[in-house]
Amino acid sequence: MLNGEWITHILVALNAGPLHYNELHAAIQEMTTFDPWTGSVRRIQSRALGRTLRRMETAGLVDRVEERTFPRSVVYSLTPAGADLLVRARPLIDWAEENIDLIERLQKAPDDGDQPQDDDQPD
Repeated sequence: MLNGEWITHILVALNAGPLHYNELHAAIQEMTTFDPWTGSVRRIQSRALGRTLRRMETAGLVDRVEERTFPRSVVYSLTPAGADLLVRARPLIDWAEENIDLIERLQKAPDDGDQPQDDDQPD
């Protein structure tokens, strides 16, 4: 379930309280101008947000309430399980934010694990 690229963003955005779909999309856009894990600028597409929200709703992490308005309006909020998951993930999120320079340096470093070392060569 946690193997989704926008899950933590959604959890953090909904931590402030219930949000309409467009508000949630905007909140995630604001926090995703730079992705330290990939080293690139990232923007969530509407389709990816909808797909991830459906997965999170099925998993019991997010509640979806459709308001009877015109045009249709949908509000998302964290379930108790989603809020608990965020509390438990917060130390990892904080660590990543505090060590952004380390993450960026590792992303720029060549991956030495792909090439055999001299020690690995048979004699």
